[in-house]
Order: sequence, then C-alpha cells, then structure tokens
Amino acid sequence: MDRLPLNALRAFEAAARNLSLSRAAEELHLTHGAISHQVKALEALLGSALFERRGRGVALTEAGQHLAEALSVSFTRINDAMQAVRRQGSGTLTISVLTSFAARWLVPRLERFHEAHPEVVLNMRTGRELADLRRDGIDMGVRVGKGRYPGLDTQFLMSEALYVVASPRLAGGLPKTLDELRRYTLLRDSFDDWAIWCRAAGIEVQGLKFGTAIQDSSVLLEAAANGGGIALARSVLAADDLASGRLVRLFDVEVPNIFSYWTVTLPERREEPAIAKFRAWLQAEAAFFTGRAPT
Repeated sequence: MDRLPLNALRAFEAAARNLSLSRAAEELHLTHGAISHQVKALEALLGSALFERRGRGVALTEAGQHLAEALSVSFTRINDAMQAVRRQGSGTLTISVLTSFAARWLVPRLERFHEAHPEVVLNMRTGRELADLRRDGIDMGVRVGKGRYPGLDTQFLMSEALYVVASPRLAGGLPKTLDELRRYTLLRDSFDDWAIWCRAAGIEVQGLKFGTAIQDSSVLLEAAANGGGIALARSVLAADDLASGRLVRLFDVEVPNIFSYWTVTLPERREEPAIAKFRAWLQAEAAFFTGRAPT
C-alpha cells in the first residue's frame, strides 16, 4: 500500500461510528452511494469484509471493529494535534462560564484583562449546561460546584456567602425585623438555600411567602433591584449592585454557599500561554475581590 486511502478510511470511520451508511453520508455531505462505494473499495483493498447486513441495518465484523477502534483513536489524535497547532498560531481563548457569573462578575472586569494581555482574544460561551471541554472545543471553564471534576485540572477560585437583599425603594419599606419578612414576597432560585438561611436566622421557613422561582441568579437580582421582592443573594453576584446602591443588605445573617467557583482545563493544556495568563488573571481578580492574599 503506497498511500493511505484517506477518503475511504474517513467514510468507513463515519459509517462504523454511526452504524449507518445513510447517517455517515449526511455527516460527510456525500451521497449514500458514495459512502457505499468507498467502503466496498476499502474492503477490496483489505481483502476482508468490514460490515455485515443485519435486517435493515449493518453491524461491524471482527475486522471492522478492529479497524474502527484504531481509526477512532488516530483521528482523535490528529484532530488534537491540529487544534494544538491552530492554538499556537492564534491568541483566541474560548471560555465557558455561567451566564449569571459572566454578567454580574466577569464582564465588568474584563477590560483590565484586555489591557494587560491585548494579544489574547476571548471567545466567551455562556449558559447553564455543563460544557465538555474536549468535545465542545472549550479551552477553559469556570464552574460552580464542589470541585469534583474527574479528568480535568481544577483550581479553586473563590467561595461566596448567601445573604438577603432588596431594593432600597421596595414598596412598603424595608423590613426592620426578621418577623416582618412574613409580609413580603420572597424571590428564590433555590428553596433549599432559603431553608439553610432561615435555620441560621432562627426563623421558620414554612411561614414565609415565596413568589415565582427564577432559575437564573442574574435575573433574580435584577427582579429584586426593580422592587419585585426580597431575594437571597449570592455575594459574588450581588457585590456590584450593593456597591452602586441598587440593592441593600437586610439583617446581619449570612451563610456560606455550599458551592464555590473553580477554574477547569484539560491537564495537558494547563501550561499553554493563553490559558495560563487568563487563569492567573482570574486568580488575582478573585483574591482582590475576596480580600485574600493572592496565591
């Protein structure tokens, strides 16, 4: 064999992964006939059947399974190598963060990163879904949790506390005592967090009046700032609204959030310049924000 039949191998790998010539054709933007021709040509070259018909579908033969496994590993390594070369020639860094964290904490500080590292172009993907760094082409993520992310290089960023906030212009005035909370509509994204806070405050959560649950913490704070009710806020996300006076803290009771912020990346990529620069900058910003000494 003088040259690898790359087109045939690519057609076979897609058909083997999908166990369907039709789906392989759709994936590669070819016709069903073209995929079938490539597979038959590869079988003729190897002198061995790679698929066998089973009803209306296909299954891999033992030889097909062996070749499919080898191609899957090889194509993955080729793709990883190409991505690594692309990253070396590009200063683009793709990060994945929660929408609320991006809007309330990260974006207001990003200008300082751009001033310090103008050579790095950030591509930010936001949402609530947990991104798969390798599959989704993510260079680095900021996650909220307990730091258990198998297979990833994980570094602690910062913790936060939960406390009660409201608009200073709340209709009916601000409550002065814990008992007065019963007269107000309480905003929430988690009933469990309110239960934890109430235990620390020494009041019964069952007697409180809760409004619509708002799953996005940024939207929750916006609703509170607009006078929609009293909210249990996450300190990292509420800090700028407190500083501007859009929100005020009520009572002295606060409890630690069971979740913290962590940065994650693939272990083999942790030393890449763009990742290392952004991670170090995040650590410095978090240290300044929380008042702790930089690590």
